[in-house]
Amino acid sequence: MTEIPTDTLRQSFLAGMSRAAATVNVVTTDGPAGRAGVTVSAMSSVSADGDAPTMLVCVHHAASATPAILENRVFCINVLAEDQSAIAEVFARRLPAPGGDKFAAASFRPGLTGAPMVGGALVSFDCRLVSAERVGTHHILIGEVAEVAMAEEGKPLVYAARAYRSAVPLAGPEVAKPASPIAASTAAALTAAPTHDETRAMAHTRIRPFNTRDTYPEQKLDNDLAQAVVARGTTVFLRGQCPQDLDTSEDIASADPVAQTHKVMQNIRQLIEEAGGRMEHLVKVVVYLTDVRHREAVYRTMGEYIQGVHPVSTGVTVTALARPGWLVEIDATAVIPD
Repeated sequence: MTEIPTDTLRQSFLAGMSRAAATVNVVTTDGPAGRAGVTVSAMSSVSADGDAPTMLVCVHHAASATPAILENRVFCINVLAEDQSAIAEVFARRLPAPGGDKFAAASFRPGLTGAPMVGGALVSFDCRLVSAERVGTHHILIGEVAEVAMAEEGKPLVYAARAYRSAVPLAGPEVAKPASPIAASTAAALTAAPTHDETRAMAHTRIRPFNTRDTYPEQKLDNDLAQAVVARGTTVFLRGQCPQDLDTSEDIASADPVAQTHKVMQNIRQLIEEAGGRMEHLVKVVVYLTDVRHREAVYRTMGEYIQGVHPVSTGVTVTALARPGWLVEIDATAVIPD
């Protein structure tokens, strides 16, 4: 049986996982390594039995919270309520932190281990780290639960189909009332009902907001930008994509125009998919080259990603791009059909 190419399998995996709904969680820690936190969706119970219940959470190795969790040996999984999407955005670094401090985005109290618990969270699981293993780009952390704090009522904030959602009960025959509001929320079906914050921002959705002081620390910049803007729900404007990792802002370690173009086009595809579209929705690209001699290599590589799509295209040769090592930048626009 023929093996599926790695890149094809990865894109299918990401598209498939976008159909799996998950609660939105902020994982926090505090201790000798300082206070830190990050937004995650990969969280699960492991077991209710044993010396203590256990929980599992996955965090990216490049997240600023990861080394702090590993050193502090404690973490708290805060399952956010449906009205707390702004907290998730701040801890995911997609919204600027108030005064530069992510922890100013909500109220907190220390749990039994000292890890911060989010005020108003649907439920918080305060854990002591017992196991950590890196698999691929993520650390799998298993913790023994030391304390559980639950809200009296509420619904979880859910992430599905690359957007925040709310949980509502399925329509149908009346069922027995669960024993608690928490059980009621976990028994709810997940629908496409947007949260208040999502509805308010529907006209123009900013995907992966950032500040240039973080992406270009070597330059004295302070611009609030986004990797993509979805205007009125259908037109996707992408920032000019460079050979840079979208999650870590690290440049790829290659001066090869082909390798750089692959990364640029992978970013474009990922952002269009995060906006709810597909590569077939691409309508325009503008290619910036620092050396016209790279044109054939760049265009051949780009062609692998737009085969059968037929966007309009413009090519420009420039003196330099934002970083000396960048050879190519591609600006793209997509329109998602109504």
